[in-house]
Amino acid sequence: MLVALLLGGFIIVLNVVIQAYGNLIWLKRVTPTFQDNGKSYHTKKAWRLLIVSFLFFTALHTLQTLIWALAYVQLPHTSGIFQNFTEAWYYSLVTFTTLGYGDITLVGDWRILSGIEAINGIMLIGWTTAMMYSLTQQILKSLPKKPV
Repeated sequence: MLVALLLGGFIIVLNVVIQAYGNLIWLKRVTPTFQDNGKSYHTKKAWRLLIVSFLFFTALHTLQTLIWALAYVQLPHTSGIFQNFTEAWYYSLVTFTTLGYGDITLVGDWRILSGIEAINGIMLIGWTTAMMYSLTQQILKSLPKKPV
């Protein structure tokens, strides 16, 4: 079980680094948009920014689930569980999002990885939610004010 805990911890650290790096890249790209000295932000541009932001963070989570899937296919006791990489990725997506269908399960001491991935996923998705909320607040502050 120690090996499973160490592997899970390593993947969490790797995914947190990816999330942090992705957030910094996105913040560096987006922040100047809101520093135009009081210029208002157009609705069409705000709409585009929200969509592109959502897609960017979805790509980050896709990468993070792919890392978990790669780890699963490398485990010595998963050859009978996952028929191919697609099944491992499906399992990772279901676990990362805490959906947990239960149609595929790990065996033995490796089962702990399922819980570790679920914790990792819920935290990273929460982090993304906070980023999207913050972005939405910035956009709302920057939209032109309509006279009442």
